[in-house]
Amino acid sequence: MKPRVLILLSSYNGEKYLTEQAESILTQEGGFDLTLRIRDDGSKDATADTVRALREKYPGRVEYLKGENVGCNASFFALLDGASGYDFYGLCDQDDKCLPGKVEAAVEALLQAEGPTLWACPSLTADENLNPVGVTRKKLRAITPANTLIQNICPGHNQFFNNELLALIQRPRDVSRIYVYDLWIAGLAALYGQILFDETPRTLYRQHGGNELGYGKGRLGRILKAGRRAMEGEGEKNKRQMAYFTQENAEALEPLGLTAAVEEFLKADSFGKRLRFLLHCPFYRQSRLESFLFRAAFLLGKY
Repeated sequence: MKPRVLILLSSYNGEKYLTEQAESILTQEGGFDLTLRIRDDGSKDATADTVRALREKYPGRVEYLKGENVGCNASFFALLDGASGYDFYGLCDQDDKCLPGKVEAAVEALLQAEGPTLWACPSLTADENLNPVGVTRKKLRAITPANTLIQNICPGHNQFFNNELLALIQRPRDVSRIYVYDLWIAGLAALYGQILFDETPRTLYRQHGGNELGYGKGRLGRILKAGRRAMEGEGEKNKRQMAYFTQENAEALEPLGLTAAVEEFLKADSFGKRLRFLLHCPFYRQSRLESFLFRAAFLLGKY
């Protein structure tokens, strides 16, 4: 039997790009059966009509869930909590475009995997018209819990996983204490299983004014955007998620020495304490420059 794949998509006022994205998913070819499940997060535009047209064009392959507006993060967790009965699961955003062969690459990798496994890949960042302008982060170092506690290079729109990882994702937790769902998922995969990172970009990641987070154009743009986010308090949001993730997974983090490290990191409330922590800091980001910027932001109290 062909493996069954369920793609989960959260949409909010997505009529402008949703059809293009949905069709890039539904026309994927390979040895699998694919279903697209769309949760409408309380849209006020013609998203429902757009989905209706997709269901007529692709009968039996598009599911529609009308929900209240709870925000992107909670909406994706609602989709995740309701997922079951398939072999593999994937996430995607409403305004990107999947490149041919993406689902097949994920399925082939996951078929060979044992234990909780996350498959991910980079994307080609693109302008509003999907003209490529750069590439999202590449894997330069091992993706371990010491990395995923402070960085995620596996964006949600490229995440695919098996039932073993889904079971971990669906464990009871307080979604209001989770800043971003994809970082949470990557953290669970790195801690309890494995992350298979495909080096080939397999998505056009559209950058426009309505992006929930966005990425920035090119390496310099990415750094500048990350710096702006830090000044706007993103580091504090990440720290709160780190604290909650550690609380929920302390037993598994303890043998790695990370439970105590997180506690010291979070309690470093002065320049001197932060400086002393950096002398033995186990956390790292993928590139040397990003690691340096993380340490500098932490030292200055901006993370």
